[in-house]
Amino acid sequence: MRTSLSLLSAGILSALSLSAATNVALANDIVISGVIDGPLSGGVPKAVELYVINDVADLSEYGIGSANNGGGSDGEEFTFPVQSASAGTYLYIASEIDGFTSFFGMAPDFDSSAMGINGDDAVELFKDGNVIDTFGDINVDGNGTAWEYLDGWAYRSNGQTANAGTFNDENWAYSGVDALDGANTNAEASTPFPLGTFTTEGGGDVEAPPVEPPVALGVCGDDATLISAIQGSDAASEEAGNSHIVEAIITGTRQGGFFIQEENADSDGDATTSEAIIVEGETDITVGNVIRLYGSVTENFGMTTIEMDSDVVAEDCGASDDVVTTSISMPYEEDLEAFEGMLVSVTDATVTSTNSLWRFGEIVVSDGVKRQPSDIAPPLSDAFAAAQTESEASLLTIEDNSGSQYPDAISFFPNFSYANTIRIGDTVSASGPLNFSFGTYRINPTEVIAVTSTREDTPVVSEGNLSVATFNVLNYFNGDEDENGELTFDYDDNRGADSEAAFALQEGRIVEAIVDLNADVVGLMEIENDGFGDDSAIQSLLNAINAQLGEAEQYAFISTADNSQIGTDAITVGLLYRGTVVTPQGDAVIVAMPEQQVSEDRLARMRPSLVQTFEHTESGETFAVAVNHFKSKGSQCAEDVAEAPSDIDTIQGSCNALRVSAAITLGNALNDETLPERKIILGDLNAYSAEDPVAVLTDYTPENRGYTIKTAINTGMDEGEAVEVDASYGYHNLAETFDEDGFSYWFFGTEQVGSLDHVLASDAMLADAVDGTHWNINSVEAYQLQYNQALRFYPDEEGYAFTDIGPFRSSDHDPFIATFNLVADEPAPLPIPDEDEDSSGGSMGGILTLLAAMVGFRRWSAVSKNSATKKRAS
Repeated sequence: MRTSLSLLSAGILSALSLSAATNVALANDIVISGVIDGPLSGGVPKAVELYVINDVADLSEYGIGSANNGGGSDGEEFTFPVQSASAGTYLYIASEIDGFTSFFGMAPDFDSSAMGINGDDAVELFKDGNVIDTFGDINVDGNGTAWEYLDGWAYRSNGQTANAGTFNDENWAYSGVDALDGANTNAEASTPFPLGTFTTEGGGDVEAPPVEPPVALGVCGDDATLISAIQGSDAASEEAGNSHIVEAIITGTRQGGFFIQEENADSDGDATTSEAIIVEGETDITVGNVIRLYGSVTENFGMTTIEMDSDVVAEDCGASDDVVTTSISMPYEEDLEAFEGMLVSVTDATVTSTNSLWRFGEIVVSDGVKRQPSDIAPPLSDAFAAAQTESEASLLTIEDNSGSQYPDAISFFPNFSYANTIRIGDTVSASGPLNFSFGTYRINPTEVIAVTSTREDTPVVSEGNLSVATFNVLNYFNGDEDENGELTFDYDDNRGADSEAAFALQEGRIVEAIVDLNADVVGLMEIENDGFGDDSAIQSLLNAINAQLGEAEQYAFISTADNSQIGTDAITVGLLYRGTVVTPQGDAVIVAMPEQQVSEDRLARMRPSLVQTFEHTESGETFAVAVNHFKSKGSQCAEDVAEAPSDIDTIQGSCNALRVSAAITLGNALNDETLPERKIILGDLNAYSAEDPVAVLTDYTPENRGYTIKTAINTGMDEGEAVEVDASYGYHNLAETFDEDGFSYWFFGTEQVGSLDHVLASDAMLADAVDGTHWNINSVEAYQLQYNQALRFYPDEEGYAFTDIGPFRSSDHDPFIATFNLVADEPAPLPIPDEDEDSSGGSMGGILTLLAAMVGFRRWSAVSKNSATKKRAS
């Protein structure tokens, strides 16, 4: 974008200057003012000039296209990006940059192949998809007609009102052709693109505008406008549209511009006015030097900006370190507008989002991770509203200075890799100029930022004599055999790795994570549902894990009684156990989950749950584990489509009521009197900690909830009616007891954390609980490290070391591990012998009872002595 251009002697591009009267004649904010088909080899430069009559807040409403050889409109072929344009500005769109730059000595504002036009092609200008101005006739081949300007130019020469159809060549002047007979006169093509003016009366002659005197920049130290006076104390500058000379220190750069800040000696001492500003333009003067420049003030989407006049050469006034960096404390309450453009710093801020790290080179920081409000409190409660407010407070973006999408390296953290990463929850210190764009304040760091990692190689948890964990293996599919007996990952049901290399990376990380997790019982979610045979996914995973372990640490898996698959979905749940610690008791129980009729031809289904009873070898006590994977929040259920869902359901995601029905189905199944009192519910419930399904399984009452939870409609329960739930099943969420601030998931849609993965314990199991923790190895890691992203988009040879093997980003959910200390029941008191029995011979039954009691006491005593609690090293 240019605000002014000089007519230079060697055929340099000149700008079309419009009189104030013309602004009245032309109805649009932008018009086509010139078309160029250059004389260089290949017909370059090829470009279109547009003139901005009135300020335009958003250029992306406009676009341009060509109509080649009378073939009719090709429509809008190029849409401008989201940015503003000031009145009196010329925009140049060229077919390619190099030819334009070499011919005119300046780069075009935009490039598009759509501008690869010849002298007989028409051009259309669009706004909101509608044609608002044209050059030429889109339905007539211009060869030999009045707008034939091969190897030359055409420019608007008087005040024709912008049109969307009829073209009047009398309002245009040409070079490279005789406008009367169409004869090509290429000799004229080397003349400069002419300086022109519109007249409000048709047919007027082209006149050269008055030459404005050059701006006297002065020398370093002369009077200049203070930046604080330009910024003012309001959100927008009152100086917008005016031009000023300023003199200040260059404090940082970004693509297309740089930041300048007043020397401390020139501060106005007013805390409400900024001492700095961003400059749009290029300079060779280095950061740390004082620059003296001239430019016009604009408001660029809320960011006060100086557009440097390229015709006035800036002065280098030498180095200066008389500049202040302002510290922003987290959480911040002040209006950051007063620091716009200034050097600022944050210390030990917490990373809350890496969602745009690779696309735009951005991270978001705040005073702590931001939690899903429904992970903290029931929907619509006062505590929920407070959590919602907190989740949106004190956010600050740290951004790359390249300004491009998918930068080759992150300027503020160039050595990012699998081993050296930035994670949700890490602490960051950074300093640099503060800018404002896309609705947020942003720091452009001048140096590599300092990151303190929160990674833990193993979970930090107090040990008992039993540990139980969840692990979502993110679509672990181990391939299939094709007709040639070869391993393939190209089959319909596959939701996981699409190649052997991707599978090897996925499996390697999952194996390392489970080995490091070191749990005695592990509930699995999202494993391929292909049975329990030698080629099954669960057997493949088991083999890979056991290959890393000694004999005493080996795992086995639970299978169904007849080795049939668990449910019909492509993925299912699974259960690994360490045979030296626990022994399965009886067959596994499959709990079928409710199905819901969503429409005449669609059912909403859910994966069945798997329940297995174990005996704890050391104590002899039994406990049951239920592994679950409830319906996701993504797909819609009947309550989401039959009628408008309530705010309470909307907050908790789709299928909330169906997950409530699943919780009731599971709770009822676990009430079976044949199961032991010690019970554990674990898995991905797809419900945050304070949402309805978890509440039903734990401590819900309508009174403490503030509303009555209901089941889903159209299921096999309660004759298809939605019924009110009046009580809960009394399980205890171990995260609330042992790791209240922990979480298992980070959702990119809200950029907030929460727990979807839970371990719930019955009263008897809670009495034996020692500790529990979330092991944050997945949710907080950058998505691009994931196996199906790292190999596809960021292989090592591309420069990013993202394909290391480790426990991190082995999935998208974090495991939760709970530890327990199970102790054998205290034996019953020894029986007292009957006085009437013969003391020498006596009843053999009484002797056996006594011996059994003594053995039981010895066993209980040994267990009690060996159940000391230990701490696992991290």
